[in-house]
Formats: sequence, structure tokens, C-alpha cells
Amino acid sequence: MHFLPNFTLELARRKGLEISIVLFDRKDFIQKGPRGCNLCAGVIAESLIQRLERRGISLPPRKVQRKIGAYYFQLKSSGWLLKHPLKKDAITTVFRGNGPRFSAQEGNISFDDYLLEQIRRREGVEIVPCPVNRIELPPDLHNPVKIIYGSGDNQLSMEAELVVCAFGLNSNLLNKIVKMGFGYVPPETVRARCMEIFLGEEIILEHFGNTIYICNWRSAGGMFYAGIIPKKDYLTMNVVGERDAGKNELMKLLNLSEVRKRFPEGFKPPENFCSCSPKVAFSAAKKPFTNRLVIIGDACCSRYYKNGIESAFLTAKAAANAVFNAGVSESDLRDEYCRKIKRLIIRDNFYGRILFKADELVYRSPFLSKVLMRLAIDEEKRGKGGIASVILWNMYTGNIPYRKIFRMALTPAFWWKLIIGVFSY
Repeated sequence: MHFLPNFTLELARRKGLEISIVLFDRKDFIQKGPRGCNLCAGVIAESLIQRLERRGISLPPRKVQRKIGAYYFQLKSSGWLLKHPLKKDAITTVFRGNGPRFSAQEGNISFDDYLLEQIRRREGVEIVPCPVNRIELPPDLHNPVKIIYGSGDNQLSMEAELVVCAFGLNSNLLNKIVKMGFGYVPPETVRARCMEIFLGEEIILEHFGNTIYICNWRSAGGMFYAGIIPKKDYLTMNVVGERDAGKNELMKLLNLSEVRKRFPEGFKPPENFCSCSPKVAFSAAKKPFTNRLVIIGDACCSRYYKNGIESAFLTAKAAANAVFNAGVSESDLRDEYCRKIKRLIIRDNFYGRILFKADELVYRSPFLSKVLMRLAIDEEKRGKGGIASVILWNMYTGNIPYRKIFRMALTPAFWWKLIIGVFSY
């Protein structure tokens, strides 16, 4: 939701229209722990950083936890370091809220509060820190939508020409939208598991540096993907898989021998830690629109296992363009909004599923894993990113569309290198 007012006001100005925007957001992002957080691992892709900077939004140093320049892919007995193809620290780690629940840092380090502050400065935007209790759709397109908001007996209502819902998959409002009966079906989801571990800045620099560690493993419940993400004083452990991930999966990750050796000798998980179980979408919603209402963000669709924040940016931009270029009717939003997000995200995810399934097959084969590892290491030794390195980097960072990565994986150059690697092993 924090991206939408900027797009809307700019389009209105271009068309010579005067509009007012009311943004309902009850979350206080300067709170620590899940109360102030949007339940996210807090990795901001290089592509989103570039999109924000083109709009004049540059994160102040205090909001940046760490700049990431490499990924380490951990295999069962070995692994390899994959550096940014252009040798720069471009990915940014942040806290969506004001840090973990038990953290001692002072001041405001919240990424989301910074985005909200950019909106507060815009004329024509009113921010209401209240929950939305109910949305009443008009009987026809000639009447406005009615919004009922507030707490307890102090409930108010207002009318609007358009309602944009950006409530996320973990919001109570999601079920209320389903019950409105216009055909919305939320995305299918699994529960991820996040955990914040305090180690201190010196230990993190010594043992993890500016590198995100990726570790995959298969259990009886399916394949799990784990990320160990360095912040300033904390590590964020994030596990997501083919079924819901819980505390057991986090503990299994910490007890893997190849993971434990990354930590200081004698390390034990803390008894008290900040943890959450956010929902992660692995399909798109059905009918995220009706007359005068449109749903954006991951409650509509998001990239496969990737970039929920950037998906919010893309869907917000698509919705604003659809409304100003076509209209607010159900047919307008179907033709303009859904057509755009299908091309940008939903169809692209088809290629993402293929890529991650191929990644799983490679991981399950020690031979293929080592061949790919040697190929990436050889490219790194030459001092520039080769095609294998570029494919892996973009697949795990989500920096470019999956369809482009898929096309790279089909090129004769990649297969020739792979074949040579197989026969020379």
C-alpha cells in the first residue's frame, strides 16, 4: 500500500485531476517484534532498490542493516561462494519493523516506517491509523464504495470512488474480503518460519560477512529452502518449503553439521528469541477485483518464493495505471490490471517452478551438484561472472524475471559448459 499513493498522485497530476487519498494502516512500524513487522525476512532485491532510487527514494544508512554482495550455496559436504556478477554489494537487508522483540537498539530503523514517512510528506494523502472493519460494495457502478472503520463503539464510515486492498496474506481483513462474495479466492500458501538470533556485529562480520547462506535439504515432509541472512547485530534464519515450516525445521537447520560450523564454537540457540510464521504464496489469487475495488500485493500475487515487497511495487503500479487509463469497473480492471500482472508475475512463475524443480533435482544428486559447483567456481576464478553464475545469482536473488533465467538455461553455451563439466569430472 505504501507504494500506491505515489503512483496515483503522479498519474492524477499528469491528467490534470485533483484527488485525495486516505490510507488506513493500523500497524505501528516503530514497535519491535511482530507487532511492528510485516513478517518478512527483510531482503530487498537490487532491482527494487534501483526502482526506488529512480523515484528519488534512497534508504538512509540507519535503515540499512547490511549490504550483500555474495551468496554461499551450502551442499551436504561442501559448497561454493557466488559473488555478484558485477562485483558490488547491491542487495540490502533491513528490518521491516523496528528490530527484533528483544533487541536493545535505539531509534527508528524500520524500513516500512521510512516508506510511510515518504507518503506523510505528500500533499493529498491522509493516513488514518485505524482498522477497516467492513467494506460495502455499491449496488451498481454509479454509486461509491462505503468503508466502515474504527474500534469499539467509535466506528466511522466514509465513501470512496475506489478501494485498493493491500492487506497481505497474514491480515484478518483477508477473510472479510472473501466473505464479500464477489469471487475473490486468496492464493494458496504455506507457512514459513523466521527467527532472529543476536550474535553481535563483530561475530557476524567474522563468521558470515556480507554473504547470505543458502541451504537446502529434503525431509519426509518435502523440500525445504533455508536462508541465513546477516543483518548488523542479528542473523535472520528463514525456512520455507513444500509444507508448513515450524520450530522443528528451524532447529533441524541449526543442527545441520554444515550450518553449525558457521557459528562460533560452543554456540547454543537462545532461549528467548523473536520468531514468526508468515504465510508465503505459491499460487495467484482468483478474481482480485470487482467494481471499484482492486487487490494488490501478495494477497493478489507474488513472485514464486521471492520478492514480496517488489511484487507489491509492481502490482501497485499496474493497478494505478489500469484505473487512470481504463476505469474502475470490473471489466476495466480485468482487461487492464489482470492482463498486466499475468504477464509480469503469474505467467513468469511458471518458469520459476521449473527452475526450482530443476534446482531440487541437482541438489539431490551429489554428482550434478559438484559439477555445477565446479563450473561456478571456474567462472569465478576467471574474474567475471559466467553464464552458470549469472543463472544461479538471478534465480536466488530474483533480480530478473524467471523467464529470462529460463532462456539463459536453454542456451547452447550453458549446456556446452555443463556437458564438458560432466565428462571432465
